Amino acid sequence: MQTLHFDAFIVPAYTIHSSEVVSRKHLLHNGRITLVELASWASHMQVWSEITFSKSNDSWYLVFEDDIDLETLTTEILQSFPDDLWRKPDLVYLGSCGNIPGSKIYEGAYGYRIHQALNPSCLHAYAIRPQTAAKLLNLLSSPRRAADDEIVLLSNSQKLLVYSIHPPLALQRLTTPSNPSDLHPEKVYRLSRFKAKIDSMIRWWRGVELVDKLKDSALAKANIDKAVEWREKNEHVHHTLSPLRITNRSNSEFYTDYLMHSIAKAVIDQ
Repeated sequence: MQTLHFDAFIVPAYTIHSSEVVSRKHLLHNGRITLVELASWASHMQVWSEITFSKSNDSWYLVFEDDIDLETLTTEILQSFPDDLWRKPDLVYLGSCGNIPGSKIYEGAYGYRIHQALNPSCLHAYAIRPQTAAKLLNLLSSPRRAADDEIVLLSNSQKLLVYSIHPPLALQRLTTPSNPSDLHPEKVYRLSRFKAKIDSMIRWWRGVELVDKLKDSALAKANIDKAVEWREKNEHVHHTLSPLRITNRSNSEFYTDYLMHSIAKAVIDQ
């Protein structure tokens, strides 16, 4: 995150072994949700709780899982979108969610477009406002599906207005031995690669815009040694949300809140 000059901090992810997850195993019998998805839900819930009770109710927060890569010009690209755009949506997806773009809302100077999101199934990179975080804490208190699938249903039922950015500003990296899952450390990465290939084929068949690399990768420029040092210094320290101003417009003030376990992997693993 130092590459992007983001004032970010770590919110450690819950794992399938965390007491906060194990104590809610009964939810596995109430719907179509797995233990790993329950850990992901619990992890995002703690971030939404932090955002809900922050002191900046009119601001937006950027939340990233720790297995992503970001465009180096993310700040400038977000700044290119006008004030009015940020007054309407509840949630804006920055990552590639495998969804076909809905109606185009705006196209910025950098060639990135804002669309109404259609079935966006992901939570690895998004912008969220405190009012939305509070709403999700209430609506997803007892999930029956993965958190991202629950949000799709809320969007389809018009309980949330969700936008997505195309092409994506963030890409999620595959689970591998060098990039293991924090939620489920024992997860076999071969299954992750196989699933990724199947998902890619399905997305291609549906007409989804496939993006396998960013225009200007921030991860490629990252100093991993400094990232590890920053992680060791901040991973177990409690932080309050601190501002990252990306624009002079007061209502478009952003904050970064990294839902991550390992900054060295670049910014919750699935």
